[in-house]
Amino acid sequence: MFTILFLLSWALFSSLMSIYVLGSWYIILWVILGYFVGVIGIVLGIIFHTLTTFPLSINSKYKNYGFRSAAYALSRFVFNLKIIVTGLENVPREGPLVIYTNHKSYLDPLLVIENIKRPTAFTPKSSLYKIPILRMVLKTLGCMPVYRDDNRKTAKALIESIKNVKNGFSMIVFPEGGRKNRDTDEVSKSLPGAYKLASKANANILPISINGSANIQHNAPFRKTTIKLVIHDLIKYEDYKEMHTSEIAEIVTNKINEGIIK
Repeated sequence: MFTILFLLSWALFSSLMSIYVLGSWYIILWVILGYFVGVIGIVLGIIFHTLTTFPLSINSKYKNYGFRSAAYALSRFVFNLKIIVTGLENVPREGPLVIYTNHKSYLDPLLVIENIKRPTAFTPKSSLYKIPILRMVLKTLGCMPVYRDDNRKTAKALIESIKNVKNGFSMIVFPEGGRKNRDTDEVSKSLPGAYKLASKANANILPISINGSANIQHNAPFRKTTIKLVIHDLIKYEDYKEMHTSEIAEIVTNKINEGIIK
C-alpha cells in the first residue's frame, strides 16, 4: 500500500513537472525532487491511515496491515535498509504473545512490526507521546507507554496491555530498558520486570535477535544497511509459568544472544 503510494507520488511529480514546467535535462532535477515528494506522500499516508483507523480495535487486521506496509516503505525508501529474516515460521498466528528483542536503534520497532503478520505494538518511553502526530500513531497502534519517572502510570499501562495480550494482541518488549551498549548487538542485561507482561498475561514468548541495527545511524539514508532478524523458537507459557522473572530473563537473554552474529 505505502510502497505504491511512494512510487506513484515520485513518478507523477517527476512526469508532470517535466511535461508542464521544464523538460529536457531538468527531468533529472524533477526525479530527485520527486523522491522527496514520495517520502512526504508516505508521511501523509501514515497520518491519514492513523486518523481513519483510530476508532478500530487494536486487533484490526486492516489497521495492522497498513502499519506493516508503512514500516516496509520507511525502512526501504527512507532509511535504505535491506532486511533478511529467518525463522518466520516460528511466529504463531494467534494466541497471547510477547516478543522480546535486543534494542540498538530507534527503528527496531519498525523492523519487528514489519515482519510479524498479526496486530502488534511495542513499549515506547512516555516522552515520545509529547510529539503530537507520533502520539496519535502510538495510541492507534495500541502501544504501552513506559513512564521511567512514574511507576504508578507504568503499572496502569501494564494492566491495560495485559488485557490486550490476553485477547490475542502481541507486544514487543525491549528487556534492557532502552538502547544500551550500542557497541554490540548482544543484550548485556535483561530487567526481570520486563517479563511481567508475558507472565501475567499467560503469554507465549518469542525471542528475536536483531543484527546490525546500530549501523543505521551511521549509514542512512545514503548507504545501505543490512539488517538480519533471527526469529527463535517459541517459548510456551507452560514451559516457564513456574519460573521467577529473573530465571525467565536469563533464558530469553541467552536465546537472543545466540542469534547475534559475532
